This record gives sequence, structure tokens and C-alpha cells, in this order.
Amino acid sequence: MPKSNYVGRHRPAARPSRGRQIVVPVALLSSTVAAGLVIRDAGASELSPEAAAMKNVSDSVAGLGSVADPDVVAAAAANRAGARSSRDIAGDARTVIAGATATATQTAGEAQVAADKAAAEQAAAAKAKADAAAKEQRARALAAAHRWVSPVAGYSLTSGFGFRWGKMHPAQDLACPPGSAVRALSSGTVVFAGWSNEGYGNFVKVRYWDGTVSWMAHNSRLLVSVGEQVAPGQVLAYSGNTGHSTGPHVHLEIHPDGGAAVPPLPWLAAKGVNL
Repeated sequence: MPKSNYVGRHRPAARPSRGRQIVVPVALLSSTVAAGLVIRDAGASELSPEAAAMKNVSDSVAGLGSVADPDVVAAAAANRAGARSSRDIAGDARTVIAGATATATQTAGEAQVAADKAAAEQAAAAKAKADAAAKEQRARALAAAHRWVSPVAGYSLTSGFGFRWGKMHPAQDLACPPGSAVRALSSGTVVFAGWSNEGYGNFVKVRYWDGTVSWMAHNSRLLVSVGEQVAPGQVLAYSGNTGHSTGPHVHLEIHPDGGAAVPPLPWLAAKGVNL
């Protein structure tokens, strides 16, 4: 009786061969991968090289379980190697950026130092200019304070320095109308202002910045007091005819360093004042 291949109801079915077990999952996997890549391909304008390579591999595997194209596999591996190189390039880029940042920081620091130095030099130049201007202004003020001027205007020279009526006349008389302004010869301090019992009438003495003392006598009225600071040309009194006087005039004496009297005309001429 011929052998029958009938399998009873309770007899387990024969197991498929091992080759069949391997091919089916691979085919299923390849189909799934291929389907996924096809779907991605449909949603994108262009596949990346690596995705295209994987799609080729999937298509090859799906084709009756055949082996993938070696060139395609090599291209995919090269692309993966390129991706690793990109990470290296990114690291190099970070290094370059860090170096550029450090260089920029150093350059900015050097620029700041140069700017600070320039500002300091500019400030020093401005200070030197201001100091020079202030020095020049002080010099002008000092020159103005130390200038010498005439004691009275609109006068006539009468009795001069020398012997008169048998005794010394140590002054230069300047005849002028009563009430004429009598002025300080330069800057100084009033050392006497009042009535003189020696015949000078209303009498004023001024010690100037160089130590010279002037005497101005026979005034009608005094305008300053002892200790007062006076400037060149400041009005000290008004001329008159007080004391031992033969007519309205200003009796002017010059005492260098507070010593003996000297002829007023040449002394004032040496100061630039010509009476």
C-alpha cells in the first residue's frame, strides 16, 4: 500500500526548513525597510546619500533574498565616515572660533590701552596749556599791579628837589587846581593817612610792592586809611593847600626802601613815568 502524506488531526505539522525561517524574516524586514524609505522618499524632495544607500540595500535584500550591492554598501560606509569627519570639522571650527575670540579680546584690550594712553596724553597737554595760560595771566596781572603811573594830571612843575630858602626841599611840587585827584604811584599799602604837625597838612604815605615809600602832602581831603591796599592809579586824596603851603599843589617825595628822599623826576623816569 502506497505511503500517504496525510497528517492526522492531532499530529503536528512538519516544521519548515531553517532556510525558510531565515528568508521569510529577512524578506519581511527588507520589505518593511523599503516601504519606510519609499514613504520618506515620497515626502521629501531628495534622499540623503546614506538613506539612498540604505534603500538600495533594502531593495537588494527584498529581491529574493539576494546580497546587497557592495558598491552601495561602501558608499554608505563612506558617507558615515564623512559624518564623523564633519564632527571633527565642527570641533576644529570651535577651536578656531575660540582662538579668534581670544585674539579679538586681546586686540580690544590693546586698543583700550592705546585709547587710555592717548586720553592721558591729551589731558596732560590740555593741563599744560591751561597751566601756561594761567601762568601768563598771572604774569600779566603782576605786571599790571607793578606798573607805575603819574600821581596827578593837569599839573605844572614848580619847586623842585634841592635847597630852597636856605634849607633842603626834598620833593617835587606839582601845582594843580584844588580838588584834583591824587593817585597811588603803584600797588602798595597805606602806612600813614592823617594830619601832619610838621607843616604837611593832610598827608598820606604809601609803601609800594618794591619797598619804596611816597609822601603826598597839602591835600584838601584824604580818601584812604592806614592798612588799606591800593592799586596803581587809585585815588588816595584830593589836592589842596593845607599846612605850610603858598598855593594849591601836591608835595611829592620819593623814599626808596623807606630811606632818604631822592629826586622824584629821574626816579620816576626810570619807571617809565615822565613828569
